[in-house]
Amino acid sequence: MTNYNLTRKIKSLFTICLTICVMLGISCQGKALNIGDSMPDFNLKDYDGKEHSLSQYKGKIVVIEFCSQECPYSRGADPDLVKLHTKYSTKGVVFLGIDSHFKTQPEEIKKYALEVKKPYPILKDFENKFADKVEAKVTPEIFIVDKDGKIAYHGAFDDRKGPDGQPTEKYTENALEALLSGKPIEKTETKAWGCTIKRVPKN
Repeated sequence: MTNYNLTRKIKSLFTICLTICVMLGISCQGKALNIGDSMPDFNLKDYDGKEHSLSQYKGKIVVIEFCSQECPYSRGADPDLVKLHTKYSTKGVVFLGIDSHFKTQPEEIKKYALEVKKPYPILKDFENKFADKVEAKVTPEIFIVDKDGKIAYHGAFDDRKGPDGQPTEKYTENALEALLSGKPIEKTETKAWGCTIKRVPKN
C-alpha cells in the first residue's frame, strides 16, 4: 500500500470515528482530565461583562461549578452552594460558576443570580467551548482546583438523589476541609448527577 493510500485510509477512519462520537454524544477531544492534572485556563466574562481567568486566582483554592438555572438539580444545590461560599470565601477559597447552556444569556443569568442571592461570579461559556475542553457533562458538576492549579476533586456537589434531597455525604465541603487542613481528600472523584449540559446543536 502506498503512503498516499495509507494516509487516505487513516483520514477515512478518523472521519468515521468522529462521526460516531458526534452521533452518540461522546467526547472526541482526547484524554479526559484526571485528578492531579493541571486545570486548563479560561478567559470568560461574567454577566456584568467582567473577564475572569483561572490564572488570575493562582495560589488560591478555586471551586468551579458548572451550573444552569434551567436545571432543577442545579437550582436545588444553589442554597447549599451559597452557604458554602459564606463559610469558605472568608478562608480564601474562590467560587466561580460557569453556565454552558447554549440558550441562556448573561442578562437572564444575572436576573436569576440576584433573585437567589448567589454571591459569586457566574461566567458565560458561549458555545460550551470550556465545558467541551474539560468534558463537563452535567449541572451541577464540580471541579476543585488546588493552590498549584491541579484538579483536586471532580464530580458531584454532594450525594443527594434529587433536586430537593438531603445529602448524607458532602463531597465538596469534605474536599475543601481536607485541602485547607493539608490532609488527603478521601474521595477525589464521584459521579456527578444532574441535567445534561445543553450544548450548541451540531449542523
